[in-house]
Amino acid sequence: MIDVKELKKDYIDDDNVTSAIRGVSFSIDKGDFVSIIGPSGSGKSTLLQILSFLDRPTGGNYSFFGKSIDDMSDQELAHMRNKEMGFVFQAFNLLSRLTVYENVEIPLLYNDSVPASARKKMIEDAIRSVDLGEKIQSEAGRLSGGQKQRVAIARALVNNPNVIFADEPTGNLDSKSGAQVIGILDDLNKQGHTIILVTHETYTAEFANRIIRMKDGLIESDTPVIKQRKSKEEFFK
Repeated sequence: MIDVKELKKDYIDDDNVTSAIRGVSFSIDKGDFVSIIGPSGSGKSTLLQILSFLDRPTGGNYSFFGKSIDDMSDQELAHMRNKEMGFVFQAFNLLSRLTVYENVEIPLLYNDSVPASARKKMIEDAIRSVDLGEKIQSEAGRLSGGQKQRVAIARALVNNPNVIFADEPTGNLDSKSGAQVIGILDDLNKQGHTIILVTHETYTAEFANRIIRMKDGLIESDTPVIKQRKSKEEFFK
């Protein structure tokens, strides 16, 4: 699904060049659960932005389902991003005065391939999938942190994307809420969604099936994960 070859990203400020990504190569298959981990400045956030079509590389090649993003216009990338990708962020990025239903509806407002008659069921199904059916008409700003992140996951899911990008999704949560969020992502992966999780937390990264470790803009290691823990709750103790 995702194929990256010698990917590079440079930022130019006056005469100074900062290399955020310095030639990385890897592939991610449909249905994978991959964690990208590394310290601040390692390049993981820049890589996420490129993989999710929010930025373009300055070198190398990135192909999504066999098509190079070099061949896509910004408008095409935006359309693909809304159709194929869902996003979960550390800060939730919800509109606090809107209800849970209205927040989850937002991606559908930009998807003209979904008829208005189908939206209600899609929204309600996404909300129920994260066990928030009883909060469907609650204002997002009145929810707990864990509930807000579950709304964000429902919003990411509503378009039935091929890949979900989760950027530090447990960073603002306590252990119990973090376990619930990771558990939902794990369940979504088992249902066939590709999950790409960006984190600096080793214990969160280890819940994936594979960990890509980054350092100084390069891939330090790319290894499978052997899971030995009995439950998500035990995992976060």
